[in-house]
Amino acid sequence: MLTRREFARLAAVAAGAGVRGVGVTARGLRKFIDPLPRLPVAVPDASVYPDGDYFELTMRQQPWRFHTDLGTTVAWGFWASDLSGRGRAAGLGCLGPTLVARRDRPSIVRYRDRLPPRHLLHHSIDQSVWQQVRGVPPDPPGGRHMDMPRDMTVWNVVHLHGGWNPPQSDGNPAAWFTPHGMHGPQYATQPGAAPNEAIYAYGNRQRATMLWYHDHAMDLTRLNNYAGLAGLYIIRDQAEDALGLPQGRFEVPLIVQDRAFNRDGSLFYPSKGVTPYHPIWSPEVFGDTPVVNGKAYPFLAVEPRRYRLRVLNASNSRFYHLWFGDGRTRLPFWLVGIGGGLRGHALRSTDLLMAPADRADIVVDFASVPFGSTLTLMNDAAAPYPGGGGGPAIPEIMRFQVTDPLSARDPTTPPDELALPPFEPLQPATGTVWRERVLTETTDRHDNPVHMQINGRYFFEPVDDFIRTGATEVWEYVNTTADAHPMHVHLVRFHIYNRQKFRADDYKKDYGRWLAAGRPPGGRPKLDTYLVGPPTAPEPEQQGWRDSFIALPQMVNRIIATYTPAPPIPGMDGTGTTFPADYIHHCHILEHEDNDMMRPWQLVG
Repeated sequence: MLTRREFARLAAVAAGAGVRGVGVTARGLRKFIDPLPRLPVAVPDASVYPDGDYFELTMRQQPWRFHTDLGTTVAWGFWASDLSGRGRAAGLGCLGPTLVARRDRPSIVRYRDRLPPRHLLHHSIDQSVWQQVRGVPPDPPGGRHMDMPRDMTVWNVVHLHGGWNPPQSDGNPAAWFTPHGMHGPQYATQPGAAPNEAIYAYGNRQRATMLWYHDHAMDLTRLNNYAGLAGLYIIRDQAEDALGLPQGRFEVPLIVQDRAFNRDGSLFYPSKGVTPYHPIWSPEVFGDTPVVNGKAYPFLAVEPRRYRLRVLNASNSRFYHLWFGDGRTRLPFWLVGIGGGLRGHALRSTDLLMAPADRADIVVDFASVPFGSTLTLMNDAAAPYPGGGGGPAIPEIMRFQVTDPLSARDPTTPPDELALPPFEPLQPATGTVWRERVLTETTDRHDNPVHMQINGRYFFEPVDDFIRTGATEVWEYVNTTADAHPMHVHLVRFHIYNRQKFRADDYKKDYGRWLAAGRPPGGRPKLDTYLVGPPTAPEPEQQGWRDSFIALPQMVNRIIATYTPAPPIPGMDGTGTTFPADYIHHCHILEHEDNDMMRPWQLVG
C-alpha cells in the first residue's frame, strides 16, 4: 500500500497521466503568457444601513479559463451585485471581488447561495467521515436532515478570516446553508435573509489590515475553497493613509494557490484516499500548477517604481518559500505587514515563508533593476512542509516584467523611512491560564493517516474549553507530528510568544497511552518534564499581530492573546455577543481541518 507521501506525490502526477481519461501536467502549459487578472473591487451601497456599507455576494458557478492553453470550463466564485444601477457588478469566473472597508465603519454582507445542488467536485466528497465517525447515515451534511435530496452535495457558509466579529457573523462550520434553503444547527443571520442566504454584520473595529473571506462549511471546506470560494477583504484607516504606501494600481493583491487540471481545463482533485478507512479523503493535496488570481503562470507588467503587493496563500496544503529572482540574484523587498496588520517596523528581506492562510504586505522597488528586466516570483518550500517527499515542486509562480514607462514621479515613502505603528507584545502575568493543545495524527497499520486531531478529540465532541471574557491566555500547541500545522484561532489576534523543543517521541507515546486508558485524572503526561533547552523567540518575519501561525513539528509552539468580545454595531440590533459565544480553532491545511484537526471553544461572560 502507498504511504501518504507517495500517494500525495502520485496524485498530482495522476492529473497529468489521464485520471478518468483526462489530465494535463504543468509542463504542458506555456509560462508567463497570460496577464495577471486584476481582482475587481465591489462597490457598496451606503443607503441600506445608516453609517454602514452594504454588499451582496452571490456564490455562483461560472465559466472560467485558468490558462490560454486550457479550455474554458467552470469554477465557483462570488459575484457582487450591482447596487448602484450603473452596471458595476463585480466578479470573475472564480474567486470573489475585493471588499474594502474603513475602520469603525460597519459592513453588512448578504451572502447568497445559488450554486448547483451537485458539487463541482462531487467525486471527492468523503462521506465515510460521517458514516464511520459520526455513526449516522451519510446524507450530507452528517445526516442531520433525512429529507435532504440524495443528490444534494452542496452546503456553504462564509468566514471572514481574521475578523473581530460576534459568533452569529463568524461563519461557524455548523452554520451552513444550502441553495435549497436548508440550514445547519448553528445557522444564524441578521433579519431579512432568504432561506438560501445569510446576512452578516462586521464592525471593522480593527486597524488597517488585509483579511480574507472564504467558505468554511463543515467537511467541505477543502473542496469549496479549491473550487474557488475565496476573496479579499481590506480594512483601511487614517494611520495607514498617512504612511505614503503605494496605492491605486500600484497596490496589487495576489491570491496564490496551487491547482491540478484535467485535459479539458477543469479542476482536478483526488478522489482516492490512502486507507480503506477513508477511501476518498487525502491527508494533503498539492497541485502541480501555480495559480495567481485565478490564472496559471501569469505575468504582470510594472513600472520602474515601488509597488505594494498584498499576498495571500490560499492554497489547501502548500507552504511557499518565496523570493524575487532574475536568475542571478534575489531582489530585496520590505515586509511591512502580516495577517494582523502593519508591523512595528519594515523588515528588509530577500525571502519569505508563507503557510496556508498567511498574508504578507510587502513593498518591492522595481526601480532598483534595469528597465526591461524580468523578475520571477520563485518558491522552494518542501511539500509537505518542512519534511517534503509528498508533493510536486512548483519553483516558478509568476513573472514581473519591468517594461511599462514611468507614468509619473514615485511619491511614495521609502520603506526604510516608514513610520509604522509600534508593536507592543503581550506578556503573561500571575494567574495567566496556559492551555495545552496537543496535535496528533492517528494512523492505520500501514502508517497512513486516519485522523488529525487536537487533544485527541473530534470536532463534533462537546466543548471543553471555556475562556473568560477579557482573559489573557497562553495556548501551547504541542506538535507531535512530522508536519508543520498553520493554526488559526477565530475572534482574536495574537502573537507568537515563543517556541521550545521537547522529546516528542517520548511524549507522543505517553500521551497515547493516557488517551487509550480513557484520560484518567492525574495521569496526563506533564509537558514540563519533556521540554528540552530554553524557549526561543519567533523569527523576525513571524513577529507581530497574527490570526494564524506555524506550529512547527517536534516543538511546543506558544501564542498569547486577550479574549475580548466584539462590540455591537451602534444602531443595529442583534450584533452584540451573547454568552456563551461559540468559536473554533483549527489547522488551516484544509484537508486536516476537515478531518478533524478543529475544535470548538466558548467565550463565557
